[in-house]
Amino acid sequence: MTSETNRCLCRDTAASARPVVLLGILFAVAISVLAAVVFLRPRAATTGLEAPSGAASGAATAGAGAQPANPLAAQLSASTGRTAIRGTTAFPVAEAPVPVKDLITALKDDSLPISEHKTAIQALAELGSPEAVGALTELLNDSLRSVDLRSEAAAGLGDINGPEAMHALAQAAMAIGDEDVVTQVLSAIGRRDFSETQAFFRQYLGSGVASDLRVAAVESLAQAKGDPIAFLAGYISDPDASVRASAAWAMSATEATGNAGPQLIASLQGEQDPEVRWRLYQALANQGSFDTRTALALVQRETDPAARIAGMDLLGSSLRDNPTPAVRTFFDQTAAPALENTALTGESNSERMAAVMALVHASTPAATSALQDLAQQATDPRVQQSAARIVANLPSSMPKPSH
Repeated sequence: MTSETNRCLCRDTAASARPVVLLGILFAVAISVLAAVVFLRPRAATTGLEAPSGAASGAATAGAGAQPANPLAAQLSASTGRTAIRGTTAFPVAEAPVPVKDLITALKDDSLPISEHKTAIQALAELGSPEAVGALTELLNDSLRSVDLRSEAAAGLGDINGPEAMHALAQAAMAIGDEDVVTQVLSAIGRRDFSETQAFFRQYLGSGVASDLRVAAVESLAQAKGDPIAFLAGYISDPDASVRASAAWAMSATEATGNAGPQLIASLQGEQDPEVRWRLYQALANQGSFDTRTALALVQRETDPAARIAGMDLLGSSLRDNPTPAVRTFFDQTAAPALENTALTGESNSERMAAVMALVHASTPAATSALQDLAQQATDPRVQQSAARIVANLPSSMPKPSH
């Protein structure tokens, strides 16, 4: 009823029947609208359940009261750990969690596709309850299940906070015989907070496991929460060169910035393996400080191409925060031309791109000049496009050299 109608009714008090008539009309209209909403609303909306993907035609054929062939599959398809219970667009209904027992049932149902198993695993990891930990642990240790699913279970346990999940992973790492699965278990442990995992890694790395697994364990710490650098530095002198290289790489890749510069320099002075030296230069770049004079001497004597590029990259990067005349002279006169030549003629794409990135990190006029040359002369499309993009986006404060 409009405000104008109200004003008319107030002025015409003698016409007492008119409000009754108007109210009757409005009531009839409301009943008609309600009936239209009820009878025109789709049947799936009135039940509050969406039909599972690909089942719409089957539901129509079966009739209005038909149920999905696999309700749990429909729930799991809808979203991780949530049912597909939704209302209409006009009247939304909150999602509800899938019960743990149904998720566990899904894990054991061989008729479900692997994607549904993975979704159930993710849902259990999200719940993180003791029952969820138990179910994921059982799957992880089941040698009859696929490596893919067992690896997914390991990842799920890695996402669950608490000692129960950590204990399950630690036990699995020592007991499982499949190295592919164990590698995923180690990766899941490595993602956890280092304060929780340090004791495990110390024991595991000293337990006599195969070299490949020691490498996997060390490398997993690159993704650790917290600061594993001091721990990793203890393995850059390991008897196994692969472990030494992996420890140095992890030190370069972790988010933490360490203070192991002196230890890394000392290792570089005595290291004979070129891959390890390459990784040690990279690790130095992730330390708070290092002796640039000693590093310069090491790079000048370096004979391995990959290690030499990494050393030049290290020295070029140091010019931004700790410029020294000796390093600046070496980079402009020796490193920049050598890196440009490698970017043009290097044997592998990775070697050529590493040279480009070393020039980018230096950001000196000589490095900029080399990048401009590459933008014009490189025959490797990735090198040419990368150099051109970098030169085009140089800050206005840095003049673009011309030839």
